[in-house]
Amino acid sequence: MPFDGVVLSALKKELISELVDGKVERIYQPNQFEVNLYIYKLGKTKKLIISANPSLPRMYITERQKKNPEVAPNFCMILRKNLLGARLIGIYQEGLERILKIEFETKSELGDTEVKYIIFEMMGRHSNIFLVDSNYKIIDAIKRLSFEDSPRPILPGIKYSLPPVLTKKNPIEVSFDEFASFFKSSNKSPENILTDNLSGISKQFANEVILRAQVFEKSLENADTIKRIFDSLKELLYCIVEKGEILPTLYTEKGNVVDFYVIDLKCFSSFPKKHFSNLNLCIDEYYFKKEQYTVFIEKRQYLQKVIEQNIKKLSQKYEHNIQKIQEAKNAEVYKKYGDLILANLYQLRETNEDFVEVIDYYSEDLSTIKIPLEKDKDLKQNAERYYKLYNKLKKAEEYAKAEIAEIERELEFLQSLEALLEKSQEIEDLLSIEEELEKEGYIKTQAENAGQQKKKENQKSKPHHFISSDGFDIYVGRNNLQNDFLTLRFASSHDIWLHTQKIPGSHVIIRTNNKEVPQTTLIEAALLASYFSKAKHSTKVPVDYTFVKYVKKPPKTKPGFVIYDNFKTIIVDSPENIDNFNKVE
Repeated sequence: MPFDGVVLSALKKELISELVDGKVERIYQPNQFEVNLYIYKLGKTKKLIISANPSLPRMYITERQKKNPEVAPNFCMILRKNLLGARLIGIYQEGLERILKIEFETKSELGDTEVKYIIFEMMGRHSNIFLVDSNYKIIDAIKRLSFEDSPRPILPGIKYSLPPVLTKKNPIEVSFDEFASFFKSSNKSPENILTDNLSGISKQFANEVILRAQVFEKSLENADTIKRIFDSLKELLYCIVEKGEILPTLYTEKGNVVDFYVIDLKCFSSFPKKHFSNLNLCIDEYYFKKEQYTVFIEKRQYLQKVIEQNIKKLSQKYEHNIQKIQEAKNAEVYKKYGDLILANLYQLRETNEDFVEVIDYYSEDLSTIKIPLEKDKDLKQNAERYYKLYNKLKKAEEYAKAEIAEIERELEFLQSLEALLEKSQEIEDLLSIEEELEKEGYIKTQAENAGQQKKKENQKSKPHHFISSDGFDIYVGRNNLQNDFLTLRFASSHDIWLHTQKIPGSHVIIRTNNKEVPQTTLIEAALLASYFSKAKHSTKVPVDYTFVKYVKKPPKTKPGFVIYDNFKTIIVDSPENIDNFNKVE
C-alpha cells in the first residue's frame, strides 16, 4: 500500500499550505465511504477527498468532479450541519501513524466559537472518518460499530479513542538500542522486522531502507549491519519528514499504475516512472488511474460473464436441437409403419393384441414385421397416429435445423465479441462491446441518456493503426461495429481484407493505394489478424485474405459478420505480443 505514514506526513505539509485558513464552502458524500470538502481560500476553491474505502483509503486534493447523489446521506447532512461555513485552522498527524486530524473553528447556534475535528484513520478495511467535538466526543462516523460488533464501539456520544493496535514505535523517536532489539532472535526478513515494529512504514519504504543500507546478507546479528539499516532509516526520515525533500513519483507497468511514493524509490528502478512537482497531483493521478483500471476490470468481467452465460445457454440449446434431429431419425420408421398398416389393411382383422404382424413390402424377401399398436384405436387410427408422429418429428427436425443455423450465427457473434474483449485495452472498447450486446438483446437496454453517453464515448474509440515495415497502413477493428465500418465503409475495393479462417477475431485492412502489397506486409497483417483473434499465441494459424470487393455482408446479419470469396490463405504463428509492430498512437 503506497499511502503510509511517511507519505501522509509529506501530504500534511501540502494540505496545511493549501487549506489552512480556508472556509468550508460545500460538503458532499458521493458514495458510502467518501467525503468531499470544498475549501475556499484566497479566491480559489479546493476539493479535498477523504475516502475510507476498505481497499483504497486515501486523502488528497483534486480538481476532478464526481456525480453526487440527489439525496445526501445522513453522515453528509451531519457534516453540513456542523461544518458548513467553518474555518479550517489546523491539520495534525498522530506521530507517523496513518491518522490525520483536521481542526475546524465554527460557531454555535448562540454565536459562540467552537472547535470540531474530522479524524481520518487510514487503516485498510478498518479505515474510518470521524466527526468529533472539542472534548473528542463522537458526533458521528461514516462507519458506525456497536458494542456487539467491536471492542472499540464507534457510536455518537462515545468519546473518541485511538485504535488499540497502535503499539509500534515511532521510527523518528526510536533509539538504536530499541531498534537493535527488534532483530534479536528474529527469523523474519529485515523488511518485515521494520514494518512489524515501526509505525507508519510500508513494505516499499522498508525495502528502500534495506536497499540503501546495502544489506544483502541473510544474517542480521552483526551490529554493524543493524547500524547501517538504522542509519539508512534515520537519514531517509530526516530528508523526507524533517527537511521535506521529496520527489513525488508514479510508477507504471504496461500502461497501468503500479505504485507511487514521495521519493524516487531505488527498489522500483526497473519500472517506467513519472515525477511530479506536487504530491497531491501525483496521488490524484494514481488514484484516478487506479479507479479507471478497477472500473475497466469490473466492466470487462461483467461483459465476460454475460458472454459466457449466453454461450453456455446457446450451447445447451444447440445440444437440445441436435437431440431433436437425432430423434427425427425415427420419423421414417413411423411413416413405414403407417404405410404397411394401410397396405395390409385389406387382409387384416381388428385385434386386441398390442401389435400386428404384416408383410414388409420394403424388405427384399417380403418378410413379416411386428408393428406396435394402441389397443384403444383401430388399425386405420393407428396408421394415422404413425403419420402424425412422422409429421411432428419432421417438422421438429426442420425447426431444429433452422434453430441450429441461427444458434451457430449467434455463437459466432458472441465468440467474436469474446475475442475482442480479450484484446480490449480502453474503457471505450468495452462500452462499444456493451452497446453491441444491448442492441442484440443480450443486455437490457439502459436509459436513453446513458446510451447517448456511450455513443459519445464510442466516437472516441478508433481502430488500431499500424504502419508495416514497407510503409503500408494497416488497420485493425477493436469491436464488431468498427469491423463493419472498416470493411464496408472505410476500405476501398482494392484494399486487402484479412481475417483468421473460421476463428473469431478482428477485421484487418491493408490500405493498398492501388499499389502491389509486398509479402512482408501481408505477413505482418496476418500476424496482427492472428493476435487480435481467439487464436492468440497459437501456432499455424490460417489467415484468409482477399480484396475488399470480394467481401459482402448479408442483409440482417449481426455486426462483424461477412462472407467472402476469391481468397488465399497464409499460415502464421501468432505472436506473443505486438511490441515490435509500428503502432500509430
